[in-house]
Amino acid sequence: MMKKITSAAILTAAMLFSFNNAFAFASDEGLPADQVISAIQAAVAANPGNIHEVEVEQKRGKLIVEVKIINADGKKIKVKIDPAENAVIP
Repeated sequence: MMKKITSAAILTAAMLFSFNNAFAFASDEGLPADQVISAIQAAVAANPGNIHEVEVEQKRGKLIVEVKIINADGKKIKVKIDPAENAVIP
């Protein structure tokens, strides 16, 4: 089940990527889809589970990707990813 949800989220993001080439995003308006997909993958690698929500936010003048994951115990985990480094923000 987790693979289906993760695959669906990645597929959805990949579909959005196809629209990314038609639009140029300024840094305060969003991120390219490929960076969002990479951030989702980094979050799930660090905290396995089902993706509940993904949000791109600006914090302290820097864009971050916040991925909410529901782990195997049913607990919601919020994982923040720096898309420039593709790394978990502690």
